[in-house]
Amino acid sequence: MSDEETSPRVDRTEQPEEIRVDTPYMPISPVVPTVRLSGITMDNVNRAQTPSGLVPGAGESGDNTEWDASSLDKAIEWLESHASFLNKQSYTMVEIQDRMGGAAAGGMAGVGGGASSPLGAFDRAGDLARKHNSLFTTTQQSVRKLAEDLYKAANALREVKENYETAERANAMSAAEMERAFSAASTGSNG
Repeated sequence: MSDEETSPRVDRTEQPEEIRVDTPYMPISPVVPTVRLSGITMDNVNRAQTPSGLVPGAGESGDNTEWDASSLDKAIEWLESHASFLNKQSYTMVEIQDRMGGAAAGGMAGVGGGASSPLGAFDRAGDLARKHNSLFTTTQQSVRKLAEDLYKAANALREVKENYETAERANAMSAAEMERAFSAASTGSNG
């Protein structure tokens, strides 16, 4: 058995965002008494939370991925709801890029180029900012493409549903015609 199977589930959303460990005054050096270490503060990387922008609004499907297979309307609604959600997210995710200095930050140079990225002025910070900008652009394009593909799938499913309904009507008419024919044959009339 793995540790996950034996350990109880922990609700990580209730953990604090920051962990602080206070330590007693300890001079780092007896020669320089003004320098002291009095505690450590760090982000709690074990804390989990769902960003408010990812929480579905009233009447939206959210992350619900199940529907009644006999109801094509619900499947179409699910596809369109998720396409709409992803499309909105692809535009609101620009906030991520803004926090990294905007679209122009990806092209900033490091120390040699004179400009600095939001991560600093050293060369590796500029490289990391450019990689982040590239990853952001690729991710945004992929999310938009996925939304477009979901809209296309919804339209295709809508067409399948219409064809299905047309075939059902045609079958119903054929059944009615067959019933009339059997009825006419059983009564001896010519229809």
